[in-house]
Amino acid sequence: MAAYDELEEPAQIEAIMRPGGGTVVLDFWSQTCGPCLAMADDFAHVAAQFERDEVRFCKVDTGNHGELAEPFHVRAVPTILFIHDGKILDAVVGRMTAKQLGEKAEWLLERAARKPGLLSKLFGGKARDAAS
Repeated sequence: MAAYDELEEPAQIEAIMRPGGGTVVLDFWSQTCGPCLAMADDFAHVAAQFERDEVRFCKVDTGNHGELAEPFHVRAVPTILFIHDGKILDAVVGRMTAKQLGEKAEWLLERAARKPGLLSKLFGGKARDAAS
């Protein structure tokens, strides 16, 4: 069984992008993209390393399911989104090495673990976003 999920339905994307959707690394790729194919083993390897953590790794094949990339305005592949609680915290366009992907997944875990402070509670996260 793969350490990541292949997303093929709009409902799967909607579940990730709603509040409470979890912590997700989402890779938009294509079977005709050289850098995507070169990154495939690294993505699977890093996904396996994070299998016990609270990070879900997912892939969308834009060649077969391009409509799933449209809401994110994906213009090039690979595009990797780093999502927590329905919000895109970062995006990387282009190939990532296993080391880069692992470091970014660690960063995402750290961001996800942050507890909102008093200012965030009072101002709805605007204070935290401004400080980041």
